[in-house]
Formats: sequence, structure tokens, C-alpha cells
Amino acid sequence: MAPSGDDHRATDRNGNGEQTAPRHASWRELAAWYPWVVPVLGLVVAALAIRLFAVITEQVYEHSAVLALDRRLLETIEPLRGPAVVTAFNVITYLGDGIIVAVVVLAAAVWLGTKTRSWTPPALLLVTSVGTGLTVFLIKLTIARSRPIPAPNAATEDSFAFPSGHSAHSAAVYLMLAFLLSKLLRGQRARVSAVIGAVLLVLITGFSRLVLGVHSPSDVAAGWLLGAAFTLVLISLQTLSARLAPLRTRLVERARTRERSGDSSPHSPGTDTNRTEE
Repeated sequence: MAPSGDDHRATDRNGNGEQTAPRHASWRELAAWYPWVVPVLGLVVAALAIRLFAVITEQVYEHSAVLALDRRLLETIEPLRGPAVVTAFNVITYLGDGIIVAVVVLAAAVWLGTKTRSWTPPALLLVTSVGTGLTVFLIKLTIARSRPIPAPNAATEDSFAFPSGHSAHSAAVYLMLAFLLSKLLRGQRARVSAVIGAVLLVLITGFSRLVLGVHSPSDVAAGWLLGAAFTLVLISLQTLSARLAPLRTRLVERARTRERSGDSSPHSPGTDTNRTEE
């Protein structure tokens, strides 16, 4: 049993007394010394999400076992569809509506651009929204999955079902917005609250599509995966570029130093001029 207290001591090989056990580096220290670790890990997670999305897409396209699971889950949700619940979720579902999301994106982009005096946050938000929308549109046309029977008094939908555009848009935009806000907020609690709030918005938006019966669970799950993966790829690439900026600067400065050194001493050993004369 290790002794209690903050000091953990051990005897060295020669038995010459006790030494403090070595302190293990934290993950934050690892990320500080190797700044590419976190964004690369983000790309790996995004790749796994895309892989899972591809599996669901294949199941839906080939009418495999996921369809039976969709039916069972929708039957489980059906008792929740009272008139008051459907009315409430008819409003909640607008959190992922294309027009509402576009308004949120434009307003947030203008605010972020003014606050940060940089084009990067607005560009990330706009690319996230437009890229996710185009991707969802193309996949919907490719899969061409019909929608389930909606709940009574639910808003009608006439587009294809897979994947859920509301779920994908909310996941992509709200998670990206939480990431951008976390860079401006002060304090760990505020940043965590922003992320939790974004996740709750994403979850309730997707759940509203199930309560209203306008999407199957696989539509919503695929939308979440697609939107989250799209945002995670953008965040990881932007973070990787920012973290490696000092390295790029050092490499450029080293090249400039070598060029200036070569110009100032053309006859120094190892220069092209010296080798030419030999």
C-alpha cells in the first residue's frame, strides 16, 4: 500500500536513501510540447464518425436491419405524441430549420468578426453552415429515402428523409459556435456551459424530429454524425494550422538566415559559389 500524503518516496537502486518518485507529465503538457497531437486526435475521431455514418448509410440504402430498429424506436416514441407535446415540438424543431440557422449564422458571423477583428471565425461558421447544407442536399438526392408517417398535427415535410437536415445543421453550426465562443469566454465554467448548451440544443432538435415523426432514428443519428464530423474536421484543421504557425515561422526565418549568410559570405566553405570555383 502506498503511503498517504502528498510525498511518495522510493529507495534508489543502491539503497542510498529515499527519493521522490518522478512526476508523470499531464495531457496538457503533452499537448504543449507536441501541439499537433490534439488536432490530429480530432481528425481521427472525425474519421471514425464518418465511418459510422457510412455504415448507417449503407444499411439504409440496402434496406437492412436498421429499418426494423427504426420502426421499433418510433413505436416506442409514439405514446409521447400528445397534442401539447406535438405543439411544443413543432416550435422546438425550428432550432434546426434552414432559415433560422441561416439567421443565427449571419448574426453570429457579424458579431464574431466585429469582436475578434478577424475573418477566421466568421469564415469557419459560414463554411460549416454552407458545407453541411450542400452535403446533406446531395446525400438526400442520392439515397432518396421516403419519410415515415408523421404524427397528427405535425408539420408536413416533402423532401427526402436521409439524413436529417435539422440534426446535421444543428450539430454542425451550434457545435462550431460553441467552439468559437469558448475562445472568447473567460473562465472554465463559462466555456463548459457553452459546450453543454450547444450539445443540449443539438439533442433536443434531433429528438423533436422523432417526436413529430418526420424522421426515423437512423436519419437523426446520421445527421448528428455528419454535422459533428464536418465541424470537427474544420476545427482540427484550423487548430493544427494555428498550432504549427510558430514552426512555420521558424522554418522561414531559418531559410532567410541561410540566404542572408550565403549572400554576405559568398566564398565561405560549403556555398555554391565556392563549389563552382573548385
